[in-house]
Amino acid sequence: VLPGAMFLLGYFDDGTPVMGLPGCVMYAGATVFDLILPRVAADVPVTRADIAALGEGGLCLGCKPCRYPLCPFGK
Repeated sequence: VLPGAMFLLGYFDDGTPVMGLPGCVMYAGATVFDLILPRVAADVPVTRADIAALGEGGLCLGCKPCRYPLCPFGK
């Protein structure tokens, strides 16, 4: 998923999620973090397959103005 290809998600043994965020989350309008955070906040387990599935349609087009989530990004 671009922007955000260097995103990291892991879980401690007790199920607590840990996310490593790429630098793009500071300047890009929509990133992989915007796709994953709602799931993590809702306590929905995110698997490797879930993240891999975001690769289809995972390129932010950088539209001006940004209309995320009403766009093909991450769908």
